[in-house]
Amino acid sequence: MVVVTSPIPVNNEASIINQMFYAGLELLHIRKPDATALEVRKLIESIDSRYHERLALHQYHEIASDYGIHRLHCKEAVRRKQTEEQRADLAQEGFVLSTSVHSRECYNTLSGAFKYAFIGPVFDSISKKGYGAMEYTGAVEQNNDIKRIAIGGISKDNLDSKILDDFDGIAILGAIWLSEEPLQEFKLLQQTWNTTGRHY
Repeated sequence: MVVVTSPIPVNNEASIINQMFYAGLELLHIRKPDATALEVRKLIESIDSRYHERLALHQYHEIASDYGIHRLHCKEAVRRKQTEEQRADLAQEGFVLSTSVHSRECYNTLSGAFKYAFIGPVFDSISKKGYGAMEYTGAVEQNNDIKRIAIGGISKDNLDSKILDDFDGIAILGAIWLSEEPLQEFKLLQQTWNTTGRHY
């Protein structure tokens, strides 16, 4: 189970993140589209350094090495500009690459340089009102080496959905950060996901 940060600041955000890691969070994606590099640095520096290896950056990739971060998430605009040679160079430097797609067809065109991809929204988005679920027609037949992570609208109410059977994992955003108690919501989601028997 992956957690993606809120795109906007959250009270006691770093403290909540540290407690989620302590409670067993495997991977945190830092996605702050409107934040400055300095603001992202401050957040990273407020997260216990022992967890930095479990962070992935969605922007300001150039600061990753300053913190021992080796996971880079390439949004669609970045992915389109990258060459295979550039991706190979990043892999050679020890970076793990991920990306996001919004259709089965797009997933099937991805370069093998990516280790996993967020695919969604699989349900109506919680954090982006009016952003409906994509049309999903079953298991992806190609690119099976690229792990499929379901994202979008995932909450404790739909963790048992058959739709998630076609994925290798899940990513959570709105259900946690729009909750009045983000840490407790994370723990509940984690417990519920684990009881489905489909955690990876």
